[in-house]
Amino acid sequence: MQCLPATGADPWLAVLTMVLCCSLAPSPGHAYIFAHNSNITQLIFEDMPSFFGSRLPKDGLMGVLVESHPLNACTPIEPPPHEPVLINSNLTNYIVLIRRYDCNFDIKVLHAQQAGFSAAIVHNMQSDHLLNMAYSNKTIADEIEIPSVFTGYSAAQELRKYIIGESGAYIILRPEFSFPLSYYLIPFAGVMGMIILTMVTILIVRCVQHRKRARRNRLTKEQLKKIPVHKFKKGDEYDMCAICLDEYEDGDKLRILPCSHAYHCRCVDPWLTQTKKTCPVCKQRVVQPHPDHPESESEDEDGGTGSGPGTEEDATERTPLLHTSQAGSPSSDSHPNPSPHPNTMSWESYICSLMADGTLIDAAIVGFTQDQESVWAAYPNGKLSGITAPQIKQLVSKDRSSCFSNGVTLGTVRCTMVRDKFHEEGDHTIDLRTKATESDGETYSICVACSKKALIIVMGSKDQRGGTLNLKAYSMAKFLRDAGY
Repeated sequence: MQCLPATGADPWLAVLTMVLCCSLAPSPGHAYIFAHNSNITQLIFEDMPSFFGSRLPKDGLMGVLVESHPLNACTPIEPPPHEPVLINSNLTNYIVLIRRYDCNFDIKVLHAQQAGFSAAIVHNMQSDHLLNMAYSNKTIADEIEIPSVFTGYSAAQELRKYIIGESGAYIILRPEFSFPLSYYLIPFAGVMGMIILTMVTILIVRCVQHRKRARRNRLTKEQLKKIPVHKFKKGDEYDMCAICLDEYEDGDKLRILPCSHAYHCRCVDPWLTQTKKTCPVCKQRVVQPHPDHPESESEDEDGGTGSGPGTEEDATERTPLLHTSQAGSPSSDSHPNPSPHPNTMSWESYICSLMADGTLIDAAIVGFTQDQESVWAAYPNGKLSGITAPQIKQLVSKDRSSCFSNGVTLGTVRCTMVRDKFHEEGDHTIDLRTKATESDGETYSICVACSKKALIIVMGSKDQRGGTLNLKAYSMAKFLRDAGY
């Protein structure tokens, strides 16, 4: 690439030309020839440094340009003139311009060095193609100490026309500025490598710790075999699996845990061997803690041994589904204990059980005893948590003919009644469909199921239809009805 001359007295134009040429340089190995004459004319030419000799200084090499005699410098050439240079007192260098071909590059530059020149410029013939000059003899290349560059034929013609022989003319050989990437890249790569190594180490340690904790919190197959299995028969004290909510049938294999809770083997075995070695309902341990692991550590990991359930305020996902009711709750103040087990019911735990499989987006359990209509438990921040007493009364009223025409409102959700089997023996359910709103254009299915004293209200996700929700709400209502609610 050859840059156009920037002529005139404005120095800013010359600076901008130099910056532009530097930015367009195709490779970091390029250099530039800055030519100046007495008419304050500046020419900029592109060149390529050689693979032998010294490098150009960062600040450039300034000198007077002289043409070689002979032109090809394949034999010893004439030394530079001995007349003093009258440009400035610091300019004492001479640079020779040599023609390409007839002999190797290293021989041409060696002859220039032997003649006393400070640098050499070898130019191409009939072409502006640039290349890095290589040497043919290592012994000769080792003798060369001056820098040398290769430029195009057009540049040589311009230099002969405007610089050589002109009084006060001089050139500057300046290397292209190259960002020292390796100087910063190596420390940066080292720091990043240390960070990545540290993160990987921490990740491995955490994974090992997690696997150890998980292994301590799960039952082995040998431990599982020690827990008794009972084949269900009609008349047994067990009636429904709290995991799948299916009633037991003759021949079902039940796993009887030490806390006397029973589950289908197919339901509870994966829980015990893959999740926790505690009862899914009361959270009591099914095996005694290993002597190598302190009980306190096991309690921290498992959320307790089942001796003292948490209050509603500190309830977490590890809180037992069934625990002793607190004073003032509907299960302790207003209703008798319906559970066949020693522990009484926590209504919040039943909400968690309903929401566990991810098919619901909202759920609520409300009491409809006359003059005591209220929400006993609801999904936190759910729309159904705002159900009012008048709305509950409307659901359980004997005449609901207006609901088909005027719709039903549950909390903040407006619904259309789809199916009403509330007072039909063996069913006791209502199917609703929400109405689309400006903020949410989707509609959702809602099912209401009735036990003796409570309504179970569930709202399915977008893809859930009424049949699935109806079965879920009906199963929970039947369980409560059988328990006396």
